[in-house]
Amino acid sequence: MAKMSLALSDTLNQLGQMFTGFEHESRVLRPKDAKMLRRILKDLGQQARSIECQLSAKLWNEEARKDRAAEAARIASAASQPGSNVTLFPVIPRPFSDGRPGGAA
Repeated sequence: MAKMSLALSDTLNQLGQMFTGFEHESRVLRPKDAKMLRRILKDLGQQARSIECQLSAKLWNEEARKDRAAEAARIASAASQPGSNVTLFPVIPRPFSDGRPGGAA
């Protein structure tokens, strides 16, 4: 997963601070401020969606890894049971070359 950024939580905290003045007295949100708020919320929503997608992919991949490991263990267990039709290949000498011309092959 990519390096996590604190931009989402930092911006949410800043946004909360912007509204502390509204707690003590009535105020009116000007149209340009409403536009800015909508833009900020849209950006925050996109950042949150990106993080959710990354997390979802990570969790999905971890589960798939667990499933593959469990399946491999199940197959290995079944193959090692008496009466299984799985047989190991015989070990035979293999030619070796060191990659140099005239090397042993």
